[in-house]
Amino acid sequence: MKQKLLAIARILVSVGILAYLFNGIFRDETRKLVPDLETMSWADREHVVWTKGPAALWEVFQHVSLVWFAGGVACIGIVCVLGITRWRSILHVQGLELSFGRATSIFFVGMFFNAFLLGSTGGDVIKAWYVAHETHHKKAEAVATVVVDRLIGLLALFVLTLIMMGIYWRRVFDDPKLITFSILTLGFVLACVVGTILGFWRGFVDKVPGLRARLQRLPKYDMFKRMVDAYRQYAEHPMVLVNATLQSFCVHLASMASIWCIGQGLNITTQNGLIDYLLYLPIINSVTAIPISISGFGVREGMYAAMFGQVGVSRSLAVALSLLGYLAGLVWSLFGAIFYLTHRKEVSAIEHEQEGQ
Repeated sequence: MKQKLLAIARILVSVGILAYLFNGIFRDETRKLVPDLETMSWADREHVVWTKGPAALWEVFQHVSLVWFAGGVACIGIVCVLGITRWRSILHVQGLELSFGRATSIFFVGMFFNAFLLGSTGGDVIKAWYVAHETHHKKAEAVATVVVDRLIGLLALFVLTLIMMGIYWRRVFDDPKLITFSILTLGFVLACVVGTILGFWRGFVDKVPGLRARLQRLPKYDMFKRMVDAYRQYAEHPMVLVNATLQSFCVHLASMASIWCIGQGLNITTQNGLIDYLLYLPIINSVTAIPISISGFGVREGMYAAMFGQVGVSRSLAVALSLLGYLAGLVWSLFGAIFYLTHRKEVSAIEHEQEGQ
């Protein structure tokens, strides 16, 4: 029940933010077509706004260059290859050996569910579930690989955000909102580093009086302990962590390149060119990584409008940039639907075979 209520709340947040944002965009676009819009009654004004506004916004989407959009889709393909390679190296530490083809199909299934599945678990749990069923039910270890993979990706994103803010520090100090966000980001990075150190410290639990006894009362404590032990194995493989972190930086840069390509396809011209993308996109991606809404809808579009609006980009173009960026990723996510149908049959066969043993 709690998960359902949380999913409903996230849907309402997404719909509410999008409705507010699109209402403003439709109003801006309608003013260009109907100069006396503000003199109308409220009912007539809203009718005109929601009649002419969507058509005007649709024209913005139609003007995107298909060649540049294809370039954005190709960049997301690079993101997928790097993500699969990174995850396989993390799986290897736990003795979970998957071929590149098998890891690819599971990766895309998770990507598909991350794009469409309601709830807080999404594709990460789906990935862990498939790996656990294909590797002799090493469930705790499989979940640990997904947690480590996600943690490294997020940490790399926040570090990249701080790096970009440091490079363009003059612009950051000119905007109080960016100063606040940089402080919060730094706090998150420090918290992750401290949490990682404590997680690798085998004697930490016994240093805190009564902590182990409280942990042992948790449901499925044995699986939790196995997950922690699996997590600690990565301390013995520092090069795996270094390589995974470097791959994560490349993942985020390729993702940013995808948005830049789509921006070129929309003929978006900002005051500082590529620098604006390098500064704003890590910030936007950091905020949308927080599971506030479904797949970041609403929050992501609002961030694009707010950030790129500071450098002269209209809200309609900024939102079009955001939605087309999401669509570029969705193209690859749809492959997960095909892999899901195939994988579902294969996993069922595995389960029947194990039941017969």
